[in-house]
Amino acid sequence: MGVFAVRALKMILFAASLMVALAACASNGGPATPAPTGAPATVPAPTPQIVPTGPITLTYWEEDNDAADVLLDELAAAFTAANPGITIQRVHYTYHDLRNQFRAESLFSGEPPDLVRSPGEFTGPFGELRIVRAMDDLFSAEYLADYLPGALDGATLRDKVWGLPDNFGGHLMLIYNRALVGQVPADTDAWIEQLKTLTDPITGQWGLVFDTTESYWLIPWLSGYGGWPLDAQDQPTLDTAEMVESLWFLHDLVHLHRVTPAGADYAGAFDLFGQGKAAYVIDGMWNLESYGGLGIDLGVAPLPRVSQTKLLPAPMATGRYWFIASGVDGAKLDAAARFVEFMTSAQAQAEWLTKMRRLPSHKDVLGVEAIAADPLLGPAVDQLRLARGVPPALEMVCAWRGLDGAFRRVMTGELSADDAPPAMQAEAAACVADMSPAETPTPAPTP
Repeated sequence: MGVFAVRALKMILFAASLMVALAACASNGGPATPAPTGAPATVPAPTPQIVPTGPITLTYWEEDNDAADVLLDELAAAFTAANPGITIQRVHYTYHDLRNQFRAESLFSGEPPDLVRSPGEFTGPFGELRIVRAMDDLFSAEYLADYLPGALDGATLRDKVWGLPDNFGGHLMLIYNRALVGQVPADTDAWIEQLKTLTDPITGQWGLVFDTTESYWLIPWLSGYGGWPLDAQDQPTLDTAEMVESLWFLHDLVHLHRVTPAGADYAGAFDLFGQGKAAYVIDGMWNLESYGGLGIDLGVAPLPRVSQTKLLPAPMATGRYWFIASGVDGAKLDAAARFVEFMTSAQAQAEWLTKMRRLPSHKDVLGVEAIAADPLLGPAVDQLRLARGVPPALEMVCAWRGLDGAFRRVMTGELSADDAPPAMQAEAAACVADMSPAETPTPAPTP
């Protein structure tokens, strides 16, 4: 997920809110995959349980790339080999077509697939419309505890878990040039002092670069100061002391400490680091392969602990999730649940790690040799353990609206970090008010 995917994620939440609105009116009568590296991941292989219910065909829709589709078919074949009474059919869609077609078939045509594998942001429209089953009604709390809490957050809406992830990532972390950085400090106070020694604005040498135009880069520091963009009721919560502190922290990196260049965007930050003009860059797991091609001796580290709060920053992350259609029941529901269990198992996720280098959501895979022995993946997973899923609630689109413009103005020095949070909250609140109940219906849960 690059910066364009970050923007697309924000847009899809907006599109999702419109989609739910249209559905409500009708019901009322009106990223390139890196090459695999490292040793094979090894985890205990689960034994798929045979479902003694006779021949069953499960159809699922997905929108991944060609290489992923090959692995999906390999995993499905392993499942059916152990469950000869079940046939799996995969149908490929594009990103937008998958979302739109599944909604249309579920609400209007009556012929949806049995399962969907899609990005976590689809949880918002799927869960709001109740066109998928809640996974915590099908799987025990003990079973769900095998997944990273942050990964489950990415498919949790209105206190229900709607999807199970077979990978998790897309999170921000520190990437640094080992020729310039001997050791990454543990906290932000020590880090800033180090950044000053690595910076010389006269020669264009910087301690740190990152995208100062996208509020996605604000989120880890907001969490590090104890805040989050949505509250427990999924309402934007931006006018807070934690927001003020996190905005001042990033503002001061540019305008007070002068260790970060003003106006840097995503491409500019990458270019400066690639030219050896920056010791650190904050970027995502999605772009790690690109940094590997720069000829720089790379290091990866989690973002340092916030000295003021003693909290570790928690970036957002996302993945791909399995959903079961709401109309699936009986023996087919049992088969679908077992298929999801297998496709998101530690064994399956080890395959994703080894063959596609996608990071796992299953705790049992986090310590495998393929991660522990990799000097870049190991620290990336350390950061992933702290990550929280991108909130799938449709209200998050309003939080992004409030965050984006004001964040850019703070980073350019046009707006005070003290004045930005009230402006953020006002814009987000107006957005939520405009959504209206028709746009975000919350009908009673499906029995």
